[in-house]
Amino acid sequence: MEDGYIDAVRPNVFEHPVKTKDELSKLRNTHLAAVRKALEELDVLVFTLGLTEAWILENSGRTLPVAPGVVAGDFDPVLHTFHNFTHDEILSDLDALCHEIKALRDGKDFKLILTVSPVPLTATYENQHVLKSTTYSKAVLRVVAEEFVRSNTFADYFPSFELVNNPAAKGTYFEANMRSVRPEAVDVVMLHFLNAYLPDTKDSKRESTVDSAGKVRSMDADCEEEMIEGYEAEKNINAFARDDLTVMFGDSHLTAAYHNMSERSEASTYAFAPVRLLANNPFQEIATHGFRTFVFKKEHSNFRDFFVQDPQDLAIVGMGFFGDNIIRAHGDMRPEVEQRAREELTPKLPHVTEVTQELVRFYALKLQNQMNLAGRLEKLTSYKRLFWIVSPDMPENSGRFRLGDAFVDGGFYNTHKMAYKIAFDMWADKLERTKFILHPWDQLCADNGFTKDDYFTGNPGNIHCTSSYFDAALDELLRLQQM
Repeated sequence: MEDGYIDAVRPNVFEHPVKTKDELSKLRNTHLAAVRKALEELDVLVFTLGLTEAWILENSGRTLPVAPGVVAGDFDPVLHTFHNFTHDEILSDLDALCHEIKALRDGKDFKLILTVSPVPLTATYENQHVLKSTTYSKAVLRVVAEEFVRSNTFADYFPSFELVNNPAAKGTYFEANMRSVRPEAVDVVMLHFLNAYLPDTKDSKRESTVDSAGKVRSMDADCEEEMIEGYEAEKNINAFARDDLTVMFGDSHLTAAYHNMSERSEASTYAFAPVRLLANNPFQEIATHGFRTFVFKKEHSNFRDFFVQDPQDLAIVGMGFFGDNIIRAHGDMRPEVEQRAREELTPKLPHVTEVTQELVRFYALKLQNQMNLAGRLEKLTSYKRLFWIVSPDMPENSGRFRLGDAFVDGGFYNTHKMAYKIAFDMWADKLERTKFILHPWDQLCADNGFTKDDYFTGNPGNIHCTSSYFDAALDELLRLQQM
């Protein structure tokens, strides 16, 4: 280890030791000044209770974040004493902390939100199994939080611990090591946090692609009008009940697939659930209801709510793979009806003529959340078979309107689609039960990669295709269902 000094109360912020004690003191004072400023100016303090086990300096009584020697320094059993804090000690410390903060603020009120870390202990210094130590630690911290909140009206408890560890999650919120919390779980926790404390605000995370663990938006949330208009003339959709029905769930691309399927004799065996018309969120409830409960908003009374008693087949349409999602990987895409300048409607895509590793990695990263979602569907649903019909490519007419003639005629979209396909295959190979249905692009697309205008309808900026576009995909779906 390098010679020098590291602050014992915040050792993890040091990449290298500093040379002198004076330099160390200046760094600590800068840190404490920033903490003081934050405490003076904050309105809400979110405080996570994480551990009860700690190490204490005998000569000062100061508590250390990690045992000496783990990050830096040397352990000395004479100077360093292990202590496992009790309920009464922690409750007293928390009360003292809040009194100090109020004094620092000259009595100015603030809101305290307490949470308990869902991450279990990796190891314990106690002479017992780490599971016993974890249970003790979390139980004590959870009781402290509860008692403090009940006694202090300025405090609240947010159940991040319960969201991750509840039995309905079936352990899927943890990585393979069964300790680290998966990013999808963090997204679920943050979704509930924002809905609980900021219900009237829009947040980029809540409007992001798919968080793969409970929160999903249609990739074309701006196409809700397409979905509403596509079904408004239809009555009593899903007005039947049978045990062997196939659930067809999707974004606005489901509209054309629905009209195509409704003309087939097999239509009576399907129930349709456009995501933007639902009052509930099946992805959010997946650990509880297994993607089987579908409740529609009151204004969409032409749809009948349904519950899948005996899950057989689930077929998803669109929802983030291929098509306009290749373009959305580069930024937001807005509907033409907003009457923005054309350059504000669609993100710019690089004019690339060859597939590079960098481009493949770009799409692989963009696909990660969506593939995580597909993985959760496999793990947490009891459907016997899972099918996923990918989104259609934007019609050429729309491509020219949104991206310009130079991009369309240059054939650059084909390069992007090839890179996307390579990244897609890398992820799809990790799935076990999901059968993806790709469209026959050689038949449906022009040489530039965009969908032929034979399948185009509506305004120049419309990204959707006619129902006949889905002929081959639905033929393949029905074929696979008969196997």
